[in-house]
Amino acid sequence: MGKIDRRQYPELNNLLWDIHCYLVDPKIAFDMYEHRWRYVDTKQITKKEKALVQRLTNEFGNGVFMAA
Repeated sequence: MGKIDRRQYPELNNLLWDIHCYLVDPKIAFDMYEHRWRYVDTKQITKKEKALVQRLTNEFGNGVFMAA
């Protein structure tokens, strides 16, 4: 998996408020989703972004997502 364009994923973009690059490493994206999940608006998350979270979970979390 290559770098992720955060502008394509609104919730991820919000989570990365303190990171200023547009392309992020998938591991960093996964870590941010896990550590900052409480800030994700689960009613607004798109199907595309849910699929991204699932792919990242499978790759970096061995299928387990552990929201902080």
